[in-house]
Amino acid sequence: MPVSPTWPGRLAAAWLVLAASVAGAQPLTLDRLLKIESLGSSALSPDGRHLVVETERPYDTAARFDFALSSAALGELRVIDLGGDRQPRRLLPADRTAGYLAGPFSPSGRSMIVYRWKDRRWDSGVVDLQTGVVRWLGFGLDRSFYGRSVQWLSDRAFVAIALRPDDAPLHIKLAWQNQTRTSTLWRRQAEGRETSVTVMGAGRARDAQPRRDRSLVLYDLVSGRRRALATGGFLDLELSGSRRFVAVLGEAEPIGLAPTQAVRMGAPARRRNLTVVDLASGARFEASPRCTTLVRPMAWAAGSDRLLVYQHEAGAPETSGGLFEIDAATQRQTRLDTSVVPAIDYGGEGFATVQADWLGERPIVLARRDASDRLDWFALAGAKIDNLTAALPSAPSEIALTDDAAIVALAGGTAWRVDAAGAVRPLPGRGQSVFRPARFGAGTRLAAAPTRAASIWRVTTNGLEDLAGHHVPLAPETTALAIWRDRAIVEARKPDGRAFVGLAGTTQKPLLTVNPDLGEEQLGQVRAVETRGPDGRVLKHWLLLPPTWRPGQHPPLVVVPYPGSAPQRVPFRLGTTSLTLTPNAALLAAQGYAVLNPALPRDRARGEPGEGLADQILAAVDAVVAEGYADPDRLALWGHSFGGYAALMTATQTGRFKAIIAQSAPSNYVARWGAIQTYFWTAPEEGAPNASYMGYGETGQGALLGPPWRETDRYLRNSPLFQADKVTTPLMLIYADQDQVPLSEGQAMFNALYRQDKDATLLSLFGEGHLPTSPANVRAIYATVLPWLADRLARPPSAQAAARASQ
Repeated sequence: MPVSPTWPGRLAAAWLVLAASVAGAQPLTLDRLLKIESLGSSALSPDGRHLVVETERPYDTAARFDFALSSAALGELRVIDLGGDRQPRRLLPADRTAGYLAGPFSPSGRSMIVYRWKDRRWDSGVVDLQTGVVRWLGFGLDRSFYGRSVQWLSDRAFVAIALRPDDAPLHIKLAWQNQTRTSTLWRRQAEGRETSVTVMGAGRARDAQPRRDRSLVLYDLVSGRRRALATGGFLDLELSGSRRFVAVLGEAEPIGLAPTQAVRMGAPARRRNLTVVDLASGARFEASPRCTTLVRPMAWAAGSDRLLVYQHEAGAPETSGGLFEIDAATQRQTRLDTSVVPAIDYGGEGFATVQADWLGERPIVLARRDASDRLDWFALAGAKIDNLTAALPSAPSEIALTDDAAIVALAGGTAWRVDAAGAVRPLPGRGQSVFRPARFGAGTRLAAAPTRAASIWRVTTNGLEDLAGHHVPLAPETTALAIWRDRAIVEARKPDGRAFVGLAGTTQKPLLTVNPDLGEEQLGQVRAVETRGPDGRVLKHWLLLPPTWRPGQHPPLVVVPYPGSAPQRVPFRLGTTSLTLTPNAALLAAQGYAVLNPALPRDRARGEPGEGLADQILAAVDAVVAEGYADPDRLALWGHSFGGYAALMTATQTGRFKAIIAQSAPSNYVARWGAIQTYFWTAPEEGAPNASYMGYGETGQGALLGPPWRETDRYLRNSPLFQADKVTTPLMLIYADQDQVPLSEGQAMFNALYRQDKDATLLSLFGEGHLPTSPANVRAIYATVLPWLADRLARPPSAQAAARASQ
C-alpha cells in the first residue's frame, strides 16, 4: 500500500498538501473504489516507544472474497518507532495470501500477540516489535467479542483461550464455513453412505445440543510449553491482580428463554458459567453452578483475590439476580447488599450488563434505591452502603478510577473528584467524556468498564485535558488514540477515503496515510441541511453533491436512509470505504446524483418501526429541494439492511419516488422472526437455536414488543409484504443467499409485485452475505442498477425539451 513519509507542518497544512496532489482529479470510478485501502485500529505500546497500526491492502487484491471481515483477508501491520526515525515499516513479511491482525502488547511493550489468517487456517504468534522476529505458535487463539481471549502474566508467559487446529474465531468463519459444510452434506446425501442431518432441540430435547469447546491454556514462551488448564465453551477471561487466579466465563448447558414479555437479541442460549482456576496448582471451581453470569462485570480487586460478578438463576429474568463477591482463595461466595438495585443495561444488541467495579477494596455499583431515584454510584461493604455521587448536581454520565482509590465523575459538564469516604470537590476545566486510550485485544466488557489510570484525561471541545489542567489541542475531525509525552497520537478519517495517523500538539505530523491520491474533488461538496422534527429538535441531514455541481443545477436525488440514525458529523454512509461498496454515495455522486442521508430518529418504545417513515424522509427531501440542490421530480431511494426496510415501507406510503432500491431488506417481520441465520444451519454447536432473530423483531431494530402470536396486527402492519398492494413505485430488490436477512424475504416481496404485474426486478446474489464482497458481484450490481436508475428517473421528452429551452 502507498504509505507517505512523515510530513512537516500542521494537520491543516497536511490536508492542503493532499488536496493539492489530487487537484483536477477525475470523479471516483468503480475501479478505483474497488482498490480502496483501509485504516484499521492503532495502539501505543506500554513503554510508549512503538505505535502499531492495522491497515488493509487494496480491496481487490484479496486472494479470496468469501470473508466476513476484510481485515482477516487483507490486513497488514505497520510499526512506527517513535523514539527512532518514525518511519512506518512492515511488522510482518508481505504475503498477499494472508491477513494479519494485532493482539495485546506484552507488559513491557517489547512484543505483542499477532494473528494470521492464511489458506483457511487461523494461527497466532508473538512478534518482537524491535526486531520483527515472530514465533508462530502452531495453534490459534480466540478473539473475544466480550472481553479478553488472552492476557499476559509476564513478558514470558500468557494465559489464553485456545482453539482446535481446524477452528477459527466465529467472525472469521461466518462467510465461508456454511458453504463448505453444505457442500459436504450435499455430497453425503448424493453418495448415500453418510448422513446429512443436523439436529436442534428445544424444551425437553434441548440437552442434545452439541457445544463448541475451547481450551484454557498457559503458554511459556521460554520453554515453549503449552499447559492445558481446562476445557469448555469459554468466551472471556480475566486475571486477578496477584496473577495467581484466572476467572473464565463460558457457555454450559442449554437453557430456555426467560418468560418475559419480549425477548432480547443477546439473551443467552446456554447458561454462562464462571470458572476460577488457580494457575499455581491447576485447581479450579465453578461459582454457583445453577446460576448464569452476566458478561459484565468481571472485575478483580487490585489488592486481593476477590472477584465481582452479577449472577441470577438460569432461565430467570436478569432483574432477579444480584452482585456477588467471590474469594478465589477460599472459594467463598457472598451476595452483596440488596437494598440498592443495580442498573441493568441492554445496549443496542440486548446483552445484559451491570456497571460495577472496585474502589480500592470496596465494590461500587451504578444503582438506585428506588425506581424513582436517579442513578448514582454506591460503595458496598457489608451492611454499610454509601452513595458516593449523591452530592453531584446531576447523575454522573461517566466515571474513571484513579490509582489512589478515587472516582473522577463527569456531571453537569464538570469533572468532580470523589474519594472513598464520599468527599466531593470540583476539578478545573470541563470535559465531555473520559478519554480512553486505544488498545488491541479488548472486547465490549473492557471498552465499557471505567477507565483506571494514574493520570485521567478528559475529552474537551477542542482537545484533551488532564486533571491538573494540562491541555493538548486537537484539530477538528481528529480522534485521539493515545497520549505520548506532551502530545496526542491521533487519527483522522476523511469522507473521501483518505485517512492518517499522526502526532498532535504544537505541530501535527502525519506518520502514515492511506489513499493519499483520493480527495474532495472526487467526492463532491458535502452540505448539512437542517429541519425541525415533530418534537422541535433540530435535525441535521447530510447531502453529497456531484463533483461537477454548480449553483443553479438541480441533479436527481438518491436518498440513502437508515432509521434510528441522526449523526451530527458527516456520516460514514457518505464515505468512501470498503464497508459502503453498495450503495456508495461517492460513486453515485460521480454519476451525477445528489445523495442524501436523512436524520431519522425513532422511538423503539412505540413498537411501530414503519410508522411515518415516508413523511420523515420526505421532510428532509423537501428541505433539500427548497435549498435548490435537487430536482423534485427525479427522486430515488436506495436503502440497505434496516435502510432497505425503510425503502420498502416508504414504497408502501408514497408515490413521490420514481425508483426505489431495497437491498438486504426485511420485508416480512413474521418470517424474519422465525428465521435461523444460514451459518447456524450447519453449525448448531456454535449456539443455535438462539434468540438473535427473535430479539431483533421483539426488542431490536424491529421493536415489535413481543412474539407474533401476541402482536399479530403489529407485525402485519409493519411488514412491507402485507402492504404490497399499495406499492406504485418501480422496485429493484437485491438479496443474497448467505445473508442474515433471508433471500426468501426478497423472493416473497418480488412475488407479491409479480402477482400484481408491477415494475419489479430481483437480483439474487449467491455466496454473498449481508454486504456483497466479491468485486465481480459489486460490478454486476452497478451494471444493473445504474442503467435502471437512469431509465426510471429520465424526464419525459416534453420535460427534456422544456429544460433545454430554459438553459
